[in-house]
Amino acid sequence: METQELLDRYEYTVKYQRTEIDRLRAVVERQEEELTQLLAWINGDSDALAILQRIYMDPRTSTPDRIKAAGQAVAYERTKLTMQLRVGPSVLSERLSQARAIKTIEHSSLDAA
Repeated sequence: METQELLDRYEYTVKYQRTEIDRLRAVVERQEEELTQLLAWINGDSDALAILQRIYMDPRTSTPDRIKAAGQAVAYERTKLTMQLRVGPSVLSERLSQARAIKTIEHSSLDAA
């Protein structure tokens, strides 16, 4: 082999190794982040909602996983509107009387036919 060929091979090998090292560093960094989040959750420093929010806000998370996390978190982030209707005894008895009157009218008109 010629010297230039050897140098080209070495250059290619070094570039490939640098790319692989960068990829592995990113993997380690992500695992360290996940470990930190897990330890915070175990120690009670964060709750399930905080974990879900971190997942769906992390651009490195896959889109389907982000959508799942957001869907699960939305129930806790947005309160559901509820309506309570309290009917007192007088209003209830009035409504029941009206319903009985309508029922009686319907029955008498059916009997007449």
